[in-house]
Amino acid sequence: MNQENPTYYYGLKSKIQALSLAHQVCNVLGHGSHGYATNLLLETAAAETCLGLYEDPTPGGAGMGLCQHDLIAFQDIIQRTPMRIVKTIHMEFGYDIRKLVHTNLADDPLLSFIFCRLHYRLRPEPIPSSLRGRAEYWKQFYNSMAGKGTVKHYMDNANAYLYNLTPLDLSVPPCP
Repeated sequence: MNQENPTYYYGLKSKIQALSLAHQVCNVLGHGSHGYATNLLLETAAAETCLGLYEDPTPGGAGMGLCQHDLIAFQDIIQRTPMRIVKTIHMEFGYDIRKLVHTNLADDPLLSFIFCRLHYRLRPEPIPSSLRGRAEYWKQFYNSMAGKGTVKHYMDNANAYLYNLTPLDLSVPPCP
């Protein structure tokens, strides 16, 4: 991979764009009670798609978009999001989430971050302040215990793709 001009997928153009979009989403949908929602969104994208640098080779995709939303979670989020939040999203971002289909997430990083934030908003537990805590939170509430992702994978990818730190175990590439 060319380090100076990496290829991004899912409609993302750059790391800076990802940072900006995640921040915009949290400005509208909340930063969480302790202010770590932006970290959580970006780290989720890093865990799921190496912050847009990894293209899912699964036919039809194992998940959809930058944050790899599965169909069941996508439908659940639409059903459970309060109408006041649906209206806020429509007013602030121009999306009526009730009229979307799963494939709309494929190449729209803003929409993927919106759904990622909505997913986490459904949880009453506060977003942890530590990277390890957020990795465990992601594993429990986003990736699921049946998912292939691990807490270590989340932390390694966050460090490699967001915080510019080398993964702890260099024998295992952070992506896929």
